[in-house]
Amino acid sequence: MKDAQAWREHLKAHIPLALAGTDPEGVHQVRVAARRLRVYLDLLGYRVLRDDLRRLARGTGRVRDLEVVLGRGPFPEGFQSFLERELAAARSRLPDLLASPWTEALLRALATLPPLQERAAFQRLSRLEKGLRKRLELLTRDPSPEAFHAYRKALRRLRYAKEFLGLPTKEEKRLQDRLGEVQDLEVLLALLREYLLEAQDGEATRLAEALGEERQRRLATLQKALLGE
Repeated sequence: MKDAQAWREHLKAHIPLALAGTDPEGVHQVRVAARRLRVYLDLLGYRVLRDDLRRLARGTGRVRDLEVVLGRGPFPEGFQSFLERELAAARSRLPDLLASPWTEALLRALATLPPLQERAAFQRLSRLEKGLRKRLELLTRDPSPEAFHAYRKALRRLRYAKEFLGLPTKEEKRLQDRLGEVQDLEVLLALLREYLLEAQDGEATRLAEALGEERQRRLATLQKALLGE
């Protein structure tokens, strides 16, 4: 299982690929590394560098969302063109983030992270487990897309933490994949709505309506699975 320094090297290795824009895995793996390193900081009990890693993940989020959605296409012509334009614009902003002195400084700072102290790390793991249970309780009362998204993020943090500690995560991975499918649908719908704010497109409107119905079906099925119904 990779430790913090292995993930730092993973991050460093994928930044050039993300900048090149030739393979969607570049940006994806930058985001994966940033998120895993944030969880490592959770297990250390560190607050330092958390905001920097969040900035890295969020700053690459638009590119990743557009790449994932385009991978599901092709779509109606107008929407397809909108996605391609937006992706080109989002990629043009990546060098300001990934090829900056700030990123170099972040990589140097990450190189100083110490190994985990097992006892303290397991105590912090228990807090992540408690946080996931709380998210499930909130989801039970409010099965909204936002609540599912918050639960998915808490589940991902717990999975990554368990992997750093050498614990099995098969169930978390299975559930994370199902939640990820719904989140991908949510991202597609958000981009469709964004497009429809600037264009009158009957085909795209019908697609949005159909996807909205599919999202509700999937959320209902997921809620039953999470509650063991």
